[in-house]
Amino acid sequence: MTSTTQPSHAISAIVVSLVLVALWPNLISGVQQKHEDRHQEAEDIRVSALTQIAYLSSFTIHFGAQIWMTFVSGLALYFSLPRHTFGLIQEILFPKYFTLGTGLSTISLISFVQLRRSTRPELANRNLAHWDSIDLLQIAALALTAFLELFVRLYLAPPMLRLMHVKHRFENRACIGQEVGHFNGTSNGFLERSRHYKATHKKFRQIHMTIAIINMLSFTCTCVHLLYIATRVTI
Repeated sequence: MTSTTQPSHAISAIVVSLVLVALWPNLISGVQQKHEDRHQEAEDIRVSALTQIAYLSSFTIHFGAQIWMTFVSGLALYFSLPRHTFGLIQEILFPKYFTLGTGLSTISLISFVQLRRSTRPELANRNLAHWDSIDLLQIAALALTAFLELFVRLYLAPPMLRLMHVKHRFENRACIGQEVGHFNGTSNGFLERSRHYKATHKKFRQIHMTIAIINMLSFTCTCVHLLYIATRVTI
């Protein structure tokens, strides 16, 4: 907690958010309302504000993380660092990225459903069959995002990282792995004669490509929900 400044940044943001949530009902309550009605309205507004904060913060953080990992961090590191160094960094980032995405998508999904039910009381005690098709599409997009990222975290990332370590051991023996950018390992004479390496390399590429496709599908679902929000925001 004290080795870096990041915890203090998070604590500051949380404190400011809680203060605003606590003060907001008092700022917008009408002076002519009765005390009981004003208190009840303040409680409703506080709950709604907390849900909106959870919804907007989880979605925006998730979308920002997807943009950074997919289009900035991965490409910048890949074309700037030796391949093995880049692989070790991805070994640290991949599990955290997909774990974070799963958690944020789940929070976005739950808070979205709660907000839609609070703004449309007729849906409070009805199942999803009575919801509008647009709302159902958003629920499906958020749920699919959480499912895909959880699937990658549990079933694809671990074997890909294991295969990466096997590849690295073979390549270290061949005195390669410090190249920057793309390198076709099978063009090396020592590796070309190793069937185990070629099979490992092929399996690694297949899993890595599958993860990349799933990540883009997840990003597409996030963009679908971003479009939904954009069509309903007025400033």
